[in-house]
Amino acid sequence: MRIAFRITLLVLLLSPCFAVSQSSSSADQAVESEHRRGPDGLEGWTLNESVPDRPNEKFPMTLVIARKGRVIRKFDGSAFVWKWIFWDRGRSVAYEAGPFHFGLACILADVKTGKQLANFDCFHGIPDDAPAWLNALENTP
Repeated sequence: MRIAFRITLLVLLLSPCFAVSQSSSSADQAVESEHRRGPDGLEGWTLNESVPDRPNEKFPMTLVIARKGRVIRKFDGSAFVWKWIFWDRGRSVAYEAGPFHFGLACILADVKTGKQLANFDCFHGIPDDAPAWLNALENTP
């Protein structure tokens, strides 16, 4: 009888924990955006996740680059990855990253190493003499 009581008590104590973890895990899971094909077997997509003040919406937080189905690089959006393109025959990617308001960085990054090659403040517009990758990124829908 003591064992049955302890098991029942344990189940009652732990069951709320399981219910919370199951319901929150599905809401917290990242959702992949549509995959975009690139050159030389590359493809890319974003991982979209919810934020605390908008739990029912998903936002692109990470840019993922893969080759032939194998992930080779992930780029953090420092909040969000708003848009992106492959550049230089897939050797690099250009992407806009930033929060909801008051900031936007346009970044060119090397796919192989993950290093930033260039970074522009795009919140206030792009310069007249902007490099080709920046113009291409800005003209991407």
